[in-house]
Amino acid sequence: MFKQIKCLDIIICGEVNIVTIDQIIKNIAQLEYSLFVVNSYAAGIQQNDGRYITKYFPMSPFVIEQMLKRQGSMGCYQQGYKTNRIKWICFDFDCKDKVEPNVLSLYNQCIVPFIQMLDEFEINYMLEFSGRRGIHVWITFDKLIAKELGYRIVCKLEQCCPALYGIMESKEWGLDRFPATDSSRNNIVGKQVKFPLSCHMSGDRSFFFTRVFQKKDDTESEKFFQEQLTILEDYKPNDVEKVTIRLGIDISQSDEVKLKYRKYRLVDKLEITVDQVIDILSETEVFKKIFLRMKQGLAMPQDWTVLLGTLYLCDSNAQLVKDVFRKFPNYDEHKTYSNIEKVGGRYFPATFEYLYHIYGMQIESSLDGQETSLHYLLRKCGLEQNILVQYEELNEKKAVSDIGLTVKKEKAYLKDNDEVPDVSIWNRLCNLRQYDLKYYDDIIEKIVRGEKIEYVPTEYKVYEREESSEKVRRLVSLSAKDRVITTNLALRLCSKMKINWKSFSYHISYTSQERIFYYWYSSWGKFIDHIRVFTEIPFMDNYEAFYIDLKGFYDHIDFVSVFRSFENFLDEETKNIFVFLTEFNDILMKKLQNGRRIGVPQGPAYARIIAEMFLNQLLESMCQQFKNSGFYMYRYVDDIVFFCEPDFDGKAMYDYLIGTLPSAGLPINYDKTKYFGKISSINDEDRRELLHQDSFNYELKENEYTGILVEEERRKKLKNYLMKNPFNVGSLGYIFGTNTFSEAQSWCLDYYREDILKSCNGRGSNFRKFYEFLFKNERYMKLILDNEELELISLDSLNFSNFVHSLYYAVQDHVIAPSLFERIKHEYIEKLFDTKMKKDDEIIINALRLITAEVSDEKA
Repeated sequence: MFKQIKCLDIIICGEVNIVTIDQIIKNIAQLEYSLFVVNSYAAGIQQNDGRYITKYFPMSPFVIEQMLKRQGSMGCYQQGYKTNRIKWICFDFDCKDKVEPNVLSLYNQCIVPFIQMLDEFEINYMLEFSGRRGIHVWITFDKLIAKELGYRIVCKLEQCCPALYGIMESKEWGLDRFPATDSSRNNIVGKQVKFPLSCHMSGDRSFFFTRVFQKKDDTESEKFFQEQLTILEDYKPNDVEKVTIRLGIDISQSDEVKLKYRKYRLVDKLEITVDQVIDILSETEVFKKIFLRMKQGLAMPQDWTVLLGTLYLCDSNAQLVKDVFRKFPNYDEHKTYSNIEKVGGRYFPATFEYLYHIYGMQIESSLDGQETSLHYLLRKCGLEQNILVQYEELNEKKAVSDIGLTVKKEKAYLKDNDEVPDVSIWNRLCNLRQYDLKYYDDIIEKIVRGEKIEYVPTEYKVYEREESSEKVRRLVSLSAKDRVITTNLALRLCSKMKINWKSFSYHISYTSQERIFYYWYSSWGKFIDHIRVFTEIPFMDNYEAFYIDLKGFYDHIDFVSVFRSFENFLDEETKNIFVFLTEFNDILMKKLQNGRRIGVPQGPAYARIIAEMFLNQLLESMCQQFKNSGFYMYRYVDDIVFFCEPDFDGKAMYDYLIGTLPSAGLPINYDKTKYFGKISSINDEDRRELLHQDSFNYELKENEYTGILVEEERRKKLKNYLMKNPFNVGSLGYIFGTNTFSEAQSWCLDYYREDILKSCNGRGSNFRKFYEFLFKNERYMKLILDNEELELISLDSLNFSNFVHSLYYAVQDHVIAPSLFERIKHEYIEKLFDTKMKKDDEIIINALRLITAEVSDEKA
């Protein structure tokens, strides 16, 4: 479809603006999304047999755009997932005669009286022919409303239109109403109505029309889509308060008016209302759009964190930010309070320059890009002097360059990332004094200025991870000093270059005070979710897919080549940073590889950043050969998936990439690299491979799709998981991670703890998650001790190293019961005296032997 793209000539201010049909369809998709989508995690997808089944994936304008282009059909769910919030009501009129439906009579006898009544009440609506034998009357609102209120509006409209009375008993006409009830109980996603402009397999494309109904035969032409776009652009969602007043519906007891003006105490006896906060911040385009999305129930995760960072520290108990969130629908008090408690202190007011950057918006000329949103709010209130001193430096520049924050980030990175969270490095990071930080800062400033300094990597550690009997991966852990300096410089480098890579991996959290990168697990989840859009929606199955896996990616990166590709775009300071990191990496790699400089070490943060920059730049350059259109690329580090439109030669692109990447120094792993062809033709095994279901799985977590699950739902999901997934040590990080069902953890410990303890293969972080969980759960740890199962751990394995280092941290952090630690020490650790093991592990074992439960109790 659309093999020959035609264009429309639109006259704007005397000039001709060429608008392609693709752009028209993109605009339609954006408007449909904003008007109709309430559940942004699910849709009803029509199957080959005509049935609609619920599919969970990131519902976006892109999906609607593909539905329009591919003549697909989707069901639009009326309510948010497990909430009672809706955005629209719909009256679905249809002809009962399925063979020869008289839609024109339906329009004249049923629709005309109904819309005349709507006109009298000044209620805005849209008319849509369903494509078969019905007409939908859509009434949307400018914000989410309670389902109960939507049902009251539906009932009131019926009462006000006598022509509807007889339809229920009519032999000719039928009528369905959405919502059909006032309750969302036992209804996860609500009922669905086909998205407007869908193409049902047993009918034609549906379409909007105004006033007079007339069937259309040109529903694939550019003229048709332009007409549909015009109708959508001309439509204005209803103000629910005005509608209820006109209909005489009393909402004085409704939650729609429970939100009253309240005053909140900020610092220095400052008083301000929530509505003042919203009104003042909405003077900027970025916050105006944030609040609009929140009002419509379509807020993005970063909207939430932007507001949290802006308002969290305004009072002692985060009351202001809580009440701002309460102002909007989809508010979950328990979840909001829990999230604020967990992450509230990690976010700070961002500069406008950064906010507009992350949202991809053009900043208004009236705004100061270096001003923070909080400072703007207080300045507009005439109160900037009350708080300016406390907040003026909490911006991206400080978060990136402050050496103390870099140390804090590296401490978190060490525990999350390193194969073994080495205690000696941790203690060094913890014991850095102001003198040390000043010394590091001086070194960094000299590097930035371009002064020549002698700097040699020292005291790094190398770990070997046995991923299988055939594959051993080497990972590097830098010294405390090298970590702080290289990470600080790498963050400055990227901040100055304003570079973002087109992948889901290792994105820098620039304004975070605690983390270098965003959490990898949620990033991986987004990567998989975007692949699922293509693999689980039938009207996408004429796309072609291929997968490229690089072999030894980190070992083949040429740091100098990365520098050369960016050299012409660098200012002097940025170039100085790049040169230093290049030289540092060359020295380190030559030490690691007996004189060979090519490659970057796996592990250090700076290396991950350079690796992303390198591959992003390389793929961008290669994809330009195909004019960056007709395909969609999704990447997580060196896992690269392409989906190509039906009219695009995906095989030619695949052949080009696998032929060109090796010439750029990146060999292909041909065992995993594969051209799948059309999605419709791939088998279940290929789908599992594309979705990496053998490596990672998200079925056992509570997330945006599931909400809070009851025990029975958890047990059912666990049963389904076990039927499809045999136990794998590689899943430990997932099973013992945050938000995974406790039932899954119990199952794993009941049946597989011996296999885990015996295992020598796997990631250090996976073993670490397992032991962190175990030390906090006495029942299973006592069972392991009773059965003397700790002796199953191989003393020369990463498994053992993570056991002893994790135990040390558990004691220091007081998360293990003193009596339990005493048992571990007496029944296991003391038996290891004079036993041969790695030097680092031996040091920790000796330290643990000297710790007593009484000391732990005193510290606690």
